[in-house]
Amino acid sequence: MFGLNGQSLNSILITLVLLFSGCIGGNDNSMILGTEYKDPPPAPDFTLKNQDGELVRFADYEGMVIVVAFIYTTCPDVCLIISANLDYVDDNLEEYAKDVVILSITIDPARDTVEHLSEWTERMGYEWDHLTHESASTIEDVWNTWNVVVDDEHIANSLPPEDEMIRFGVLNPDNSSFKIDNKCWNLPDDKCYLDFEDFANSSFEKADISYDIEEGKIGDWEANETWSWELHNWDMGNESWVKINSQNFTSLVITKNTNLAWVASNANISNLPPGVDCNGFGWIMGTGSSSHCMCDEGYERPDGNWLSCTIISDDDVSNTTQEVDPHAATLGDYEIGHSTSTYIIDKNMNKRVSYSGIHWDVDEFLEDIITLTNE
Repeated sequence: MFGLNGQSLNSILITLVLLFSGCIGGNDNSMILGTEYKDPPPAPDFTLKNQDGELVRFADYEGMVIVVAFIYTTCPDVCLIISANLDYVDDNLEEYAKDVVILSITIDPARDTVEHLSEWTERMGYEWDHLTHESASTIEDVWNTWNVVVDDEHIANSLPPEDEMIRFGVLNPDNSSFKIDNKCWNLPDDKCYLDFEDFANSSFEKADISYDIEEGKIGDWEANETWSWELHNWDMGNESWVKINSQNFTSLVITKNTNLAWVASNANISNLPPGVDCNGFGWIMGTGSSSHCMCDEGYERPDGNWLSCTIISDDDVSNTTQEVDPHAATLGDYEIGHSTSTYIIDKNMNKRVSYSGIHWDVDEFLEDIITLTNE
């Protein structure tokens, strides 16, 4: 057994005091100023593309302090403040810069493409990675795993369609209609689904709509002696629905160009949405009177027609019209429509600190980053 004299005991007590006060292995102000997680959860991994088109994997930054923010470039208020705060942080990290990475993730990937983010970040002078992805499911998975709730009705964000989407439409006897967009699964022989029955059943199951065509039932409607369901196919060349006269639907091959619709025989076919949006050269954003095409590169909306995309011609002459951009009409309604939490991730890849909204002190945020780099 070892004995302790007074001097040795005092030395041990001083050491313990230093350890508990955080003076060894930390800085002099190790208190977290933001909202600190009591039991820090692991931060979910992801792989997205930055403004240079390079793949960025979150897990590659293990051992660094990571700032993660969710923004979109057309945001008129909240995101501008968050990005300005991050720019201040980026400019004032000084000797800590090598231990810190900042990542901004878009919640509007259809508009915040790689090309757009490249131009936008250069114009704004932002040098950290701004992340997006052309696959809607990929970036939606990031939102879901990070518990980010996107309020489509308020912020008018837009998701790009998945590659090779095909449609199943329905036109009811009262001329009401709906459409179900489905991913082509790229099966052998260029098939998207095994057969017509597989395509139909998968579509209505996805939309949670009751479907039993043998009984003549789709949703709340059931065929009777006055009308019946008739199958139509979308004619890509003529951009119109064409009735399929054959009753042997099992022979239909479902490919990436197959868009079908059940139409009530007593309905007006002009009320059925087209088989493809925007002439096949874009996708619809918004609903109702605010719906409009997001046209592919090389295509544009004709004057006065917000649901069409036509090729840009060198001979096109721009004319001013009195038509109102339906998206511009919603700009005044923007609210805090998504989780505005900005996260600080520690070196062990755990969510340690969260700053909610925009009314937070950027110097305190910077101080928390430095605290975590010193751990």
